Amino acid sequence: MMLNSDLYGGLIMLAFAGMFWLQMGDFTKFGLMFPKVIIALLAFLGVVMIVKAKVKPQYMKPFLKDINKYMAATMIWSLLWVLSASYVGFFVASVVSMWAIQWFLSSERNLKISAISLAVAIGSVFVIYYVFTKYLYIFFPEGFLF
Repeated sequence: MMLNSDLYGGLIMLAFAGMFWLQMGDFTKFGLMFPKVIIALLAFLGVVMIVKAKVKPQYMKPFLKDINKYMAATMIWSLLWVLSASYVGFFVASVVSMWAIQWFLSSERNLKISAISLAVAIGSVFVIYYVFTKYLYIFFPEGFLF
């Protein structure tokens, strides 16, 4: 069975544009300008892909059978990261998720590699957290841990 990849891609882009549109909160007029432009562009490109799917379809084999355990684990950890950030906080959820993904994808799993992965995760998340909160004034979810 062959799937029309442009049709499904366009529908997914429209779904994401709708989801992002519904998530927009109370911002200033200028604060909303950039997200609205990006969401409109995403929706427009989704419509373009759907039109292309009808005019000149491109078919491909379903790829879900080809997803390996590493990709599935990364997708699951990413989903857990998104869901847990508002409960335990962005910093803790990000460090745990980044470390877990690095540990799972590592070919060598020992204490030294785990410690290095944890240090990289803490350092990376700290730099991102610091730059975004101190210089860009973009605040992340805080939970009961941090």
